[in-house]
Amino acid sequence: MGVARAPEIVLGLTVPGAAMNMRIGCVEVAAVDRVREGVYRLGTEWVGWYLLVSGDGITVVDCGFEGYYEQLPDALSTLGRSVAEVSAVVLTHYHTDHVGSAERIRTEAGATVFAPEGDQHGVRGERVPLPDGLLGNLWRPRMVRYMAHAARNGGMTVTAVKELRTYSGGDELAVPGRLRAVHTPGHTGGHCSLLSDAHGVLFAGDALSTLDLRTGEPGPRLPPFNEDADLARRSLERLRGLDASMVLVGHGDPFEGRPAEAVEQADSRV
Repeated sequence: MGVARAPEIVLGLTVPGAAMNMRIGCVEVAAVDRVREGVYRLGTEWVGWYLLVSGDGITVVDCGFEGYYEQLPDALSTLGRSVAEVSAVVLTHYHTDHVGSAERIRTEAGATVFAPEGDQHGVRGERVPLPDGLLGNLWRPRMVRYMAHAARNGGMTVTAVKELRTYSGGDELAVPGRLRAVHTPGHTGGHCSLLSDAHGVLFAGDALSTLDLRTGEPGPRLPPFNEDADLARRSLERLRGLDASMVLVGHGDPFEGRPAEAVEQADSRV
């Protein structure tokens, strides 16, 4: 896909003891943002990815774009940890802004990559469909900037994960931080959200967002681009009853509140 190149904005990530200037096309964000004890957000204003940090190791939840990788060793350094302590990467679905550097983390850390059963083919590098509505919105200036950012950061293709384990809705993943999978199809066929009961956090992936990529409008909502929008909206009901006090998403800021509150707000934005 041809992508127009937008004016590039420098991202400065300040890390104690080191200076880092990553030209990944976004505004400045913290090197690592603590959102809950043992839970940290990395990424940019476009895309977030997450760390579950505990005494028995580290789990990476989604990976952002491939070009975000260098955020990981620097973020872990600020926490007194290292990439070698990453034992698991858990992906919510197969899109490039979530698979990112999963293969690099797998090979460098020896981590196990977990992918939803229904999306494993895309994570392995097989061809997948574009979400409905994406092409029709590429004329928007904000989407031009987003796609330029994606192109600069390896988002036009997936780096295939060569070895992975699959999981399904209802599975309990024995990873640091422990995660329970909830099948939330629609954005992709195999999409799963992930609940950490111990931390009271729901990782919603792209089942829910708190930012409209097209306009920049904040607030919980159904993402605008889905393979099956009707199914994606029905899947929100699977999040409503989950016991958590924070919702973390692939696009947008953390939502402080219960999943039911986030779903209620999303339902109001049809």
